[in-house]
Amino acid sequence: MQELKAERPPESPSDSDPAGRLMARLTEEGFTTESTEEDWRSYGEIIFRRAEKISFASGETTFIFTRVHDLNERILRQTSESVVNTYKARGVAGKALSVLQSTTVYHCLVADGDQPHNDLLTGYVTRAGGATFIPVIIVPEINQVIYPDLEEKVASVRPRVEYLQYLLGERRETVDMHRPTVQAIWVGIGAVVLLLLLILITLLH
Repeated sequence: MQELKAERPPESPSDSDPAGRLMARLTEEGFTTESTEEDWRSYGEIIFRRAEKISFASGETTFIFTRVHDLNERILRQTSESVVNTYKARGVAGKALSVLQSTTVYHCLVADGDQPHNDLLTGYVTRAGGATFIPVIIVPEINQVIYPDLEEKVASVRPRVEYLQYLLGERRETVDMHRPTVQAIWVGIGAVVLLLLLILITLLH
């Protein structure tokens, strides 16, 4: 588990919190939302999206902010499963082309109260149907952000968590979180070419 105690930037308003600062940073990074701050205050959910183009593949990076009361393991599991089912590839074609997708979904659970959380999030990180799902816990009252442990994640997930760290101000240099996706694309192309060559050789003999 990694825990971040971010310092409030000097230019931030006195009522700033990690969730608000992250939303502002997403806007700077080219993310858009169809909701308003009023929607967030009233309904407790707001979604930021940015289309991605990696090599000749396309995808999307999404940040879902959900306000949660009395966050516990059951709620964490249910919300993670719900997000996974919503964003994973569907249908035969979508699943077959999932290696060419680069969909990353960060689910930011904004918890009430002033009690620190120590939830282990690594087990909830999921790679399914061409999408990667990364849970994040934010406790604005005490300026706490929790994200999955980097040491326990595979290569395709690690740069995505590092990109979140960059957005939160823990890393000064930007992170290319799509590098493993590009590598997977070329590996997949190489496998297809090899398969076609084997078929051609079989036909010629």
